[in-house]
Amino acid sequence: MTADPVLVLAWLVAAHLAADFVFQWGRLVRAKTMPGGRGARGLLIHGAIVAALLLPVVAAFGVPGWRVLVTVVVTHVAIDWTKIVLTRRAEAAAAADAARRHEPSGSPVDGLGPAWTPLPAVLFALDQLAHLAVLGGAWLAFLSTAPLEPGFVTWAGSWLADRDQAVVHEVAVRTVVLASLLVVNVRAGALFVAVLVGARAPTEGRVPPAASAATAPLDATPAARRMGWTVRLGPLTGRAVPDAETGPVPETARPSAAAPPARVGEAIGILERLLVVTFVLVRAEAAIGLVIAAKTLARFRQLDDRDFAEYYLLGTLASVAIAAISAFAAVAVLDTLG
Repeated sequence: MTADPVLVLAWLVAAHLAADFVFQWGRLVRAKTMPGGRGARGLLIHGAIVAALLLPVVAAFGVPGWRVLVTVVVTHVAIDWTKIVLTRRAEAAAAADAARRHEPSGSPVDGLGPAWTPLPAVLFALDQLAHLAVLGGAWLAFLSTAPLEPGFVTWAGSWLADRDQAVVHEVAVRTVVLASLLVVNVRAGALFVAVLVGARAPTEGRVPPAASAATAPLDATPAARRMGWTVRLGPLTGRAVPDAETGPVPETARPSAAAPPARVGEAIGILERLLVVTFVLVRAEAAIGLVIAAKTLARFRQLDDRDFAEYYLLGTLASVAIAAISAFAAVAVLDTLG
């Protein structure tokens, strides 16, 4: 007896998404990006989580399942390490290039920062595509024709008992696909957009692009660069840099014109993607335009600021693209169920 390929592939994808975006907490992500032994330990812990989520495949297929587990875990760690190294190099190169072009006068910079580069987001996307390609290849090589373990078949038969197997299968596939959609548009989408639109400056401090920040002069002290901020009111731009020995600036002392908290923007993006996904699933794609229009109207006055307009347009297009692509892919899978 062989397993349904749609259900197996859907489970493999869901396990990958869970490992990368549900069971990979912030401290682990930071550890992975550290050089030396700490980075290696972070990668190994992440690989162990990937392996744990693939154990049901081992239970269902036996030896072929073990082959999939080893292949996926080893390549997953290698792909992640490659992405981390390339991302670090891309950001360092962009910062160095921006530093060479940077004017120490403190003049305003583009909304995405003088050292902004799309390469980290491109590498993020390529990382995910590489993982999915490995999963598909491992399934094709080891599981597509592999029979289910007799013990697993016996257990599944006793669990199903008098239930309609066709209905159970459909419910399982729909549940896995919808859960994957939720992870992609709540966690993965938010991370991708954050990586794409993150302001990068050639100095140590980073100012949110929505605040139209100017970077500190290159000859400023590191402490001053970390604690300074820039505010633009109409045509006027001002920069405040407290004494480096006074310590961090309290949040209550920061200017009221600062950008909204990042969490608010993240929540708006999540709701936007979930609405787009819902419209695609119910075949009401035309309503997607209403979501974008409503969001644009709320920001209409701010779009006169080129810095903010670039930041807003890039983030919105990326967010909608993620939601639409993932939703149409899910519809294609669900259509196979009839």
